Amino acid sequence: MAGQPVCEVHNLGLVEYADAWALQRDLAARRASSDIPDTLLLLEHPPVYTTGKRNAEANLRLPPELLGAPLVTSDRGGDITFHGPGQLVAYPIVDLRAAGLGVVTYVRNLEEVVMRTLREYGIASGLECGLTGVWVGSEKIAAIGVRVSRPGGATGAWVTAHGLAVNVDVDLAWFERIVPCGIVDRGITSMQRLLGRAPPVPEVAARLVVHFGEVFGREMRHTTEKRTLTGLTSSLA
Repeated sequence: MAGQPVCEVHNLGLVEYADAWALQRDLAARRASSDIPDTLLLLEHPPVYTTGKRNAEANLRLPPELLGAPLVTSDRGGDITFHGPGQLVAYPIVDLRAAGLGVVTYVRNLEEVVMRTLREYGIASGLECGLTGVWVGSEKIAAIGVRVSRPGGATGAWVTAHGLAVNVDVDLAWFERIVPCGIVDRGITSMQRLLGRAPPVPEVAARLVVHFGEVFGREMRHTTEKRTLTGLTSSLA
């Protein structure tokens, strides 16, 4: 909507986790110095397990060398999860001070974006008291793990990184090798499992962008072409 702050959307396709993490650090620093507007990265990852800053290996069901995918300890909050093809990952780079948001409200907004997106496919999802993410019954369909930092120093803006992951058509067998999010008595589900079919990840991404704009009050401005990671990095140089 005209007059709203801009959020620039970049569709990056399949991106290695380490590359996306490095890009987020760069974008967060640029957002903190107001060189760029709020930014939303949409992508998928090759198979990778990621953990938050604590309990790196506490919730593995197999030794790291038998997981079949790398295990990365990142600087986000939350416990262990899996990312892989068929999972929509969204990394918002948002100046929370400019948006007038606290961290808890920001996370609740991300959950609302996911729930509105799923509703378009007839999936009734909700929240669980004391737990982050989006749930269908006792099974998690979307994980959320964020980082909020001041890349410009103590007097600078609080900027977000990392974000959310929606299970569209991801192979759920990968989650059997871990205790997802460290929660032993809950399961994992996907849009494919619930619907009996898998909507295309780009379609789900497009709908998520619309709801992100609605919930956060942003004008979602897409780049004119699909950007590769290299193309996005060079454009910001």
